[in-house]
Amino acid sequence: ADSNMLTKYIPSIIFATILAIGWGPLNVPLPGLPHMPIRQLPDEVFEEPLMNMTGPLTPNTALRSATVLFNNTILSSETVAPSEDGRSITLIDRYGNVFTASYNTSAPGGYSIDQPAPRARLPASGRPLGFKRDADGNLIVCYSAGGLVKLEQGTGPAGTDKVVTLASFVSLDSAIDAGSPLQYVNDLDIAPDGTVYFTDSQNLPPMPNWGVATGKARMRPYYDTLKAYLYGVYSGSITGRLCAYYPNNGSVHVLAKGFWFANGVALSADASYVAFAETNRFRVLRYWLSGELAGKVDILINGLPGMPDGVDRAADGSFWVALASKRGPLWKAMEHKIVRTIVPYLPVMPPIPKWGAVIKVSQEGEITRFLMDPDGANVGFVTAAEESHAPDGSGKTRLWMGSVKEHYVSYIDV
Repeated sequence: ADSNMLTKYIPSIIFATILAIGWGPLNVPLPGLPHMPIRQLPDEVFEEPLMNMTGPLTPNTALRSATVLFNNTILSSETVAPSEDGRSITLIDRYGNVFTASYNTSAPGGYSIDQPAPRARLPASGRPLGFKRDADGNLIVCYSAGGLVKLEQGTGPAGTDKVVTLASFVSLDSAIDAGSPLQYVNDLDIAPDGTVYFTDSQNLPPMPNWGVATGKARMRPYYDTLKAYLYGVYSGSITGRLCAYYPNNGSVHVLAKGFWFANGVALSADASYVAFAETNRFRVLRYWLSGELAGKVDILINGLPGMPDGVDRAADGSFWVALASKRGPLWKAMEHKIVRTIVPYLPVMPPIPKWGAVIKVSQEGEITRFLMDPDGANVGFVTAAEESHAPDGSGKTRLWMGSVKEHYVSYIDV
C-alpha cells in the first residue's frame, strides 16, 4: 500500500522539483563541482538585440579563400603573434609548446616551422590563450589558470626562452577584489608604457582534460578552456573582470568586474580606452582610461550575430573582432534555468554551431568589414585576428587567425 501511495505521488514530486529548479530557490550544482550552483540569471543578460544580416553583415564566403597552415601539426593555437613585416609568426599550442614559423615561398601556404622541437614549453599549470610581444620582444602570455606569464627571449639554458610568472593574484592594494586569485586569464594588450591590460574571464578556471581512451591509447591531457567556458554559461557565472598589470612594481589591479565572460582586449589608438569583449552578451565594451568618462564602462557595439572572442586593433585604429561561434537555437533556451541545469548532465554535449567569422569595427562602433565562412568548411571557430604586412611586397595587409578549437591557423590578405 505504501509503495502504491508513493507511486501515485511520483509525478507530483517530479513536477515540484522541476518548478523548484527552474523557477524556484533550488540550485543544482554543476557535475563534479558541488561549490558551483546553477543560478537564475537576470532577464537583461538575454535582451541584447540581434543585428540584421544585411548591409555590412551580408553573408559571404570570403574566408573560404583563406590559407590554412599546419593542419593537425599545431593543435589549437588560440592566437597568432606575427612580426610586423609578416615574415615570422609565433604560435603556442594547447599543451603550452611554443613554435615559430618563417616565410618560405617553397613551403605549403608560404610558411614553414623553424624547428620541429618547441622553442619553449610553458609549465603544466594552464592553457595558453591570448599572447603578444612586448617592446623588448618578450612574449606575454595569458595562461588561463596559470595566470599571466612572460617568455624572456633567449635567457634560459642553451638560449631557450625562460618562463617567468608575472601574476597569479590580484594585489592587496587593488580597490576591487584585493588578494583574489586570477582564475581564467584570457586575452591582453600592452600599452606603450608597458602596462598589460588583460581579462580574467570568470571565477571557474579551466579543468584538466585527461583525454579519451581509444583502445590502449589516451589523448594527451591539457587544460580544457572550452569545457570551463560552457560550465560558466550553465552556472550563470557573471564574474568576468578587466585587469591591469603594472610592470614598474609588479602589481595587478581589477579595473572593472561583473561581465559574463570577459574576453578579447585591445587598447585604443590614442590609449584613451580599452576595448574588450563580453562574449555571452554578444558585445564589445569600452573601459575609459582618461577623459570625462575615466573609470567608466560603456558599449562600443552590441547585438553581434556571433560570440565575440579576440579583439585586436587594426593599423587604422579600428578593431578586428573574431566571432568564434554564431548564435544557435540553443542559446535562446539558456535563459531558462531548467535548461542550463539539464544540459551539463547530458551524456553528449549539444554541438556548437560551426562557422568562421571576423568583423572590423570602427572606433565609432560601426561594422566596416565582414569576412565569413558560413559553415566553417575552410576556416572555423576563429578566436583571434591580428594584422601584419604581407611579406610578398604586395602592400596588402595580412590578417592572421587563430583558433582555440581547430588544429590549424590561417591567414587572408585584406
